[in-house]
Amino acid sequence: MAADHDYALGHSDAELKRLSTQARLIDPITNRYFVAAGISEGMRVLEVGSGAGDVALLLAALVGPGGEVVGTDLSQTAIDIAQQRARSAGHANVTFRQGDPALMRFDRPFDAVAGRYVLQFIPDPSAALAKLASHLRPGGTVVFHELDWNGARSAPPVPTYDQACLWIKRTLAQAGAQTDLGAKLGVAFERAGLPAPTLRLEAVIGSGAASMDAVHLVTDLVATLLPKMERFGIVAASEIEPTDLARRILAEVARDGTLIGRAEVGAWTTV
Repeated sequence: MAADHDYALGHSDAELKRLSTQARLIDPITNRYFVAAGISEGMRVLEVGSGAGDVALLLAALVGPGGEVVGTDLSQTAIDIAQQRARSAGHANVTFRQGDPALMRFDRPFDAVAGRYVLQFIPDPSAALAKLASHLRPGGTVVFHELDWNGARSAPPVPTYDQACLWIKRTLAQAGAQTDLGAKLGVAFERAGLPAPTLRLEAVIGSGAASMDAVHLVTDLVATLLPKMERFGIVAASEIEPTDLARRILAEVARDGTLIGRAEVGAWTTV
């Protein structure tokens, strides 16, 4: 898996806050994928790339008090925040470990391995999937939720929104992320030696004045990535005017515009 310093979005306080805001919109989608994959009460789940702990907390609710979630992340800062959030939420069935779960050793196997927005930052997702699957019991489940930024668009065209999506896509790609991994999850699973997965796709979508959620999924990420955008020569802060970006997009959407977010792709299989 990628080294901590290679993670394109970093682990700043602002980024961890953005992740929490994002979770409000994306958790329901992830939850549907996990439920469809068969994650249920009493299961023991290994969670990959915990970040601020949103997915681990979602899994904790699904497996219930009789289940267990072991969250992992390369960043100790993220682990500390996730642990505090789990304690505050009263989830005694969640623990966290710092490090690469593909290389870790555990005292007993898991019923499922799960993650969101993590494989896209790993140079060889298939190799990681194969190693992660080795932590499963026979009949265990692998389920991941990843993105395809090619799905982001507007109709009729909203130029500033489309431009912001392009900035994000170019920045993430230059930082080493696979911005279209969602569309390649089936191939990644099979190259890992796993059975062909079930695939599903959803997206956050909004129109007119009700498109604020779709706007902030993009503008908040622009704010996080701005230092890298400038470093890579993609765009300067003066060109973006980040504090005014959301307002300008909403002005362009007006009454008849529709914003479609990046494709949210789920994939799961049983090994």
